[in-house]
Amino acid sequence: MALDLKRALNSEQYRAAAQTDGPLLVIAGAGSGKTRMLTYRIAHLLESGIDERAILALTFTNKAAKEMGERIRSLTGKPLEKLTTSTFHAFGMGVLKQFIQHLGFRNNFTIYDANDRMALIKEVIENLDYVVESFDLWELSSLFSDVKTGRKEFGPNASQKIRGLYEEYEKHLKAYNAVDFDDLITKPMDLFSSHPPVLEKLRQRYTHILVDEFQDTSLAQYRIVEILARESRNLCVVGDDDQSIYSWRGANYENLMMFEHDFPERTEIKLERNYRSTGTILEAANALILNNKERKEKKLWTDGGRGSSIRLIHPENDEDEASQIADQIMLAHKKEDRPFSAYAILVRTNSLLDTLEAKLTERGIPTVVTGGTSFFDRKEIRDIVSYLKVIANQSDDINLLRIINTPRRGIGRTTLERLRRIADDHNASLFTAAQIMGRSTDGQVREGLRLAVARFASLIDDMHHNLFERGRSKAQTLRTLVEQIDYKGHIEGEHPDNEAVVAFKMKGVSLLCDMLSRFERENPASSIFDFINRLSLAGKESGAEEDAGKVALMTIHSAKGLEFDTVFVAGVEDRFIPHARAIEDDPANIAEERRLFYVAITRAKRALVLSACENRRRNHTDIPSLPSRFLEEIPKELFDEEDPAKELSGDEMVDKLRLLRERLAQKTG
Repeated sequence: MALDLKRALNSEQYRAAAQTDGPLLVIAGAGSGKTRMLTYRIAHLLESGIDERAILALTFTNKAAKEMGERIRSLTGKPLEKLTTSTFHAFGMGVLKQFIQHLGFRNNFTIYDANDRMALIKEVIENLDYVVESFDLWELSSLFSDVKTGRKEFGPNASQKIRGLYEEYEKHLKAYNAVDFDDLITKPMDLFSSHPPVLEKLRQRYTHILVDEFQDTSLAQYRIVEILARESRNLCVVGDDDQSIYSWRGANYENLMMFEHDFPERTEIKLERNYRSTGTILEAANALILNNKERKEKKLWTDGGRGSSIRLIHPENDEDEASQIADQIMLAHKKEDRPFSAYAILVRTNSLLDTLEAKLTERGIPTVVTGGTSFFDRKEIRDIVSYLKVIANQSDDINLLRIINTPRRGIGRTTLERLRRIADDHNASLFTAAQIMGRSTDGQVREGLRLAVARFASLIDDMHHNLFERGRSKAQTLRTLVEQIDYKGHIEGEHPDNEAVVAFKMKGVSLLCDMLSRFERENPASSIFDFINRLSLAGKESGAEEDAGKVALMTIHSAKGLEFDTVFVAGVEDRFIPHARAIEDDPANIAEERRLFYVAITRAKRALVLSACENRRRNHTDIPSLPSRFLEEIPKELFDEEDPAKELSGDEMVDKLRLLRERLAQKTG
């Protein structure tokens, strides 16, 4: 069935979706239907004769990439198995899987996540005979990431020690046939520079490239799409500079200006009609963001009506704030018969979550907290995944170090140092060193320890054989491993007399095995490395079924891209939003803090409640708080009274806010 773009889209969306050739910049305001436009645009490209293999659509989360693909398939009624809708990191991984041998790696490389990176940095420090405790591993990891991605350079005053650590870190990655997350973005560019035929092959394949959430791209990510589209000129980028809130992880909203420079012949289209929020909420958002000067001019509008006023409350303290919000949610839930999932509580920092979660739980209100420990970050899952990584890639020293004494085998630091010496002497991996030690007959290692090392090496070797044996279930191999190492006994030893914890952790291990089993069924042609790398790329998003019927409690950063019927923003106070640390680091951060508040406001569809406490508890003491300066940038007539019984006018409410700020400023002065 032919697409009817004009009927399906508004006039601006239609213009964006109908253009099939040439560079296109779409400035898409919050709630303006950009995903709908993008899916129709890709469907129109396909209908116009563009091969599905020639289309590359990039976004930032696995969930968004999956949903985009599903919507396009639903729209076209075609399987589109060769259509690429992907995250930047997953796309980079695909490029490296195909071409990384040109950089001196083997194609069955391992991806090191943040925990693996920290462990490797620690190992490098120890190998260079430095004192681990004299370094901040997190700070060092962040520096290495910034240097690798071009966000920073080693300054002239950078010590040779730090430079040497970075160089050794890179050498170790290559020796272990591993890449870190940053490499998934930077190494494709290395390939393009050093092996032009690789770039040419990808240019010939991907003739039409689309990027969603363009304001969140880093400079390195922009360079990938720019160089791929440099000849075809068919690059469509969709974003909103007013929602650029990730500078701390490398996002560069100035990429919009770079795109304008690199593609001067571009078409520019603005999507300003909002399909999400009421007129009042949009008026508040528009007034707020106008105070940012370096931005693309736009004004969100709706024909859906003004809706109710924004409620502004001033609880006495943290406890009172949590109680008021919980009471309002419970009252609205009963009175309006709305599911709990219609409500969200947003905060600027994680530190505000605990009191809110505790109070909602007290009231019997089910909640889901976004930003907690991911399933894949749980110790038991990381243990078993590390086993799987070593069994698949026996050169993976980092993960071998994690598991060689888990469960305990009596293999301590002295043995590990001996293994490292053997590895260095033979220019081999730690696993090979373990095999050598296990076969040793020189009597230098006591027999019990030699046997323990030999049994470990034999276990890994046997499992490696089983894992790659044709026709054998990989999931069953993993289940057999869990039994052979008696992992349940290991957990019972760590949590004696706590059967509930043991059961919870073993349920997670069982779930991991089930995941591998499903992966095998659904991807019969894929390898174990594909599964391992999928785990490494797995997002921290909760399942929809698990979260249904619960109040969402999350940071504003986590809420981006989401929408809720009713939104409560807690902690709308100076020190939180804008965040004191952000402003102390650089006063220019105030613009991004304002964008954060803008994102929070535009998550609300029908109702918005802002909470600014008179006091906040710090170190067991109530400290006076100032309402956020951003509140004064919202027109006073948009606010409702704090308590309907008091019947304050809009003017009176804003006057009260101003007096409150003055009074609290005197207290803190």
